[in-house]
Amino acid sequence: MTYPWLEPVAAEFAERLRGGRMAHAVLLSGPAGLGKTELARAFLASLLCLEESWPACGACRSCQLFGSGAHPEGHVLSFEPHPKKEGELRKELVVDQVRRLTASLQLTNTVSRRKAALAYPAESLNASAANALLKTLEEPPGDAVLVLVSHNPSRLPATVRSRCQGLYARLPDSEVAVPWLVQASGRQEVEAAMALEAAAGSPLRALRMLEEDGIGAYRILAEVLDDLRSGQRDALAALAALADLDPELLWSWLSLRAASEIRSRLGEGSLARALARLQLEADRNRRLLATPVRKDLLLQDWLIQWSRLSA
Repeated sequence: MTYPWLEPVAAEFAERLRGGRMAHAVLLSGPAGLGKTELARAFLASLLCLEESWPACGACRSCQLFGSGAHPEGHVLSFEPHPKKEGELRKELVVDQVRRLTASLQLTNTVSRRKAALAYPAESLNASAANALLKTLEEPPGDAVLVLVSHNPSRLPATVRSRCQGLYARLPDSEVAVPWLVQASGRQEVEAAMALEAAAGSPLRALRMLEEDGIGAYRILAEVLDDLRSGQRDALAALAALADLDPELLWSWLSLRAASEIRSRLGEGSLARALARLQLEADRNRRLLATPVRKDLLLQDWLIQWSRLSA
């Protein structure tokens, strides 16, 4: 089943497949947490399906092999176990993986008319791997189709992007995402809306928060920030209330809150500029988490600035 916000992307893919306009490489990009990789796997199944249908028929020999993970013409390139760190995965896609994939794409087909490969997250290709993949994109073998999934396509070399047919997945409007979250989680609309806000608009991240009761921390943060602006709590009390929140998550949420306020205060010049500065500071402070700088002082200073904003 395709998520409702991905239906336009799936429809575009289906139209290209039916019309014989499928390129040798497809770049499916968009924000994280939308289900792009799941959709890309469905693309692969359809590309390999003996009925060549969208969605894949699910009944032919090709679909059965793909479902079991044993399809000889279906390939996946993603993070592999780290050779020197037991129990850990690599944090990048390396050239040996691309070379193995290229070799597999050269083999004679035994089941499907075409070969299909999925690579994700594509922005994790290191420089050597990207160059090796570029050679494959420049001289694609036979009817092979490569589907690249990326949360941040700007990190891919322009030469790779230019050789891919683009498909872009967008964050859904809250009018689409909130009802879906209510149905999927069984929670109330107000909770679904709060989770969606905390997840920066990503419905799958929001669903995970609802399932794991993760919106309590965001609710605390929202209450603290509102109390600061109304004068019901000072910066030191706010600092104590936020002490147990994950710092990475905290600064991300502070940036989100400032950005949300900016959108609603665009007509108020000085206030909008002050909020923009706070958003930039939140993003900067998140990047400073790995440094020796006093994190509590950074947070206290940010909260003081927030408390001085006009309500």
